[in-house]
Parts: sequence; structure tokens; C-alpha cells
Amino acid sequence: MERIEDYVLGAPLSRWHGGVATIGVFDGVHLGHRAILDRTLSWARTERRPALVITFGVHPDLIVHGQAPVPLQSLTQRLAEIERAGIDATLVLPFDASVRELPAESFAERILAGSLALRGLVLGHDTAVGKDRRGDATLLDQLGARLGFEVKSVGQISIDGEVVSSTRVRDALGRGDLETASRLLGRAPSLLGRVVRGDGRGKTIGVPTANLDIEHACPPANGVYAVLALVAGERRRGLCNIGQRPTFGGAGVRTIEVHLLDWSGDLYGQQLEVVFLARLREERQFSGPSELVAQIEVDRRAAEAVLRRLPS
Repeated sequence: MERIEDYVLGAPLSRWHGGVATIGVFDGVHLGHRAILDRTLSWARTERRPALVITFGVHPDLIVHGQAPVPLQSLTQRLAEIERAGIDATLVLPFDASVRELPAESFAERILAGSLALRGLVLGHDTAVGKDRRGDATLLDQLGARLGFEVKSVGQISIDGEVVSSTRVRDALGRGDLETASRLLGRAPSLLGRVVRGDGRGKTIGVPTANLDIEHACPPANGVYAVLALVAGERRRGLCNIGQRPTFGGAGVRTIEVHLLDWSGDLYGQQLEVVFLARLREERQFSGPSELVAQIEVDRRAAEAVLRRLPS
């Protein structure tokens, strides 16, 4: 296994010795994850220790089972959400065959007690580490007593009588159900991606769009959405179309296009965070560009009505 030091973001590893950490994929950083992060942060602050997260560059299921669910967020966005929660540093482990085969005892000795010299470890209700997931709360508590760190667990968080999970968020987004997804996340769903060049068709019909590459993250269902986009540190109002552009024969190629209502300029190559506020309609095919442009004007008015209700 490569040195964990190679996967610390922003600072030398020695700076974070003696901290309180938690471990997980944190896909989507939903309310269940936030409960774990909040417990980690509060414990660390009480003890005046750094608050740390140990996560993985890829979902462990991809290595263990050969397949994994489409991530709700790219790694870049996941790390940004963890940082927003107040965590001091995130360590990204390269989950590969060597990590998969690492026994729980070795994981605790080499990484938790060794590289990090942890004093506290917070676990979610289903967290387990090491080969065959043997390192559950019971075993880690025993190992911690020997190796010098204390273990605390956070119970399940439920909404609408069901446990909050990345799967539930993913299912809600797949239906275009932003309301449910927002309740599970504790915030409006968003995507972070880089603006890439498209075919320029939007400009030809007077509706320039930024085409977003979201690094294989999980977008909402096809349709048109009222959104906010973070541009040069400022929130800008916009429309987002997700789909295959059937009016122009784009079947089979799914695109994410953002049209900003109150900004113009060149965004190529920039990272854009898009926050989804309301689904305005399903994607559908129009008879031609003129009918599409007319519908976009209807969509614009609908989006502005949604955006006017936002707090200033």
C-alpha cells in the first residue's frame, strides 16, 4: 500500500497527529453523514484536537465486487462538502487490491494508530474496515483500547420513517424528485463540473449554454431545472437542461447544459457548481428551433418566479 502521507490534502501528515477522525465514502454528504461529521468535529473541538476524515478515491465496492453505484458527487465536490462541514483535513486512500486485503488489525495499527496517532475515532452505524469488513465497531473498540484511541458510534438518521442513505438520494434524483433529495441531503442537490466545449448550437438560437462535464457523478433525471450557478464566487440565476436534446437528433448522448439568465462571458475550462432548485418540466422534442426558443422563454419566466422566492 502506498504511504498515506501521499493522500493528505493541504498539509504534512505530522500536523494532524493526535486528532479525532471518522472513516467512510460519504457519497453525497447527506444528513446521515453530516451527523457523523458533526460528532467528529464537536469531539475534536472539545479536546482541542484536529478533526479528520479518512475517505477513498473510489468506492470500495468497485474493487471488492467489480461494480459500484454511480457516485452522487465527484471526488472534488465530495471533498468540498466535507470541508464546508468544518473538517480540518481529509485523507484520501487509494482503495485498491492491497487495501482490500489489509486486515482490520493492520489497518488500525498502521494507519489509525501509526500514521495518524489518533486519539478518537467516530464510526457510522454500518462502518467497517479491513479485509472482509471485519473491523466493525466492536473490533475497533477493542483495538483502540490497546492502541491508544477511543471509539464512539453514531446511530442511524431517519426521515419519513426510513434511514437516510445515498441510495435513497440517488433514487430521488433519478425520479427528478428534488424535494425528497433536498430533505435527505439537508440542502439543495448540486453538481460540480468543468465547462467543456459543445457544438455551439445554443448560440445560434440566441440561448448560449455552458456544457458541463460532471466527472461521472449522478445528475437528476432528464428535464429542465431552475438553478443557481456559482460563477467567479457569485451566485447567478439560470436554467439547466439535462437530456439528449431530441429536437436536434441527440438521442443517446446525455448532456448537461446551463443557460445563465443574468451573466454572459466565456466559461470554458472553468469549474461550475450548479444548485438545482426546482424541476420545471420534462425534456421533450419540439418541431424545430423556433418552437424550442418559445418554450425556453416560458421556462425562463418559470425559473425567475422560483428564483424570486429565494432569500436575498
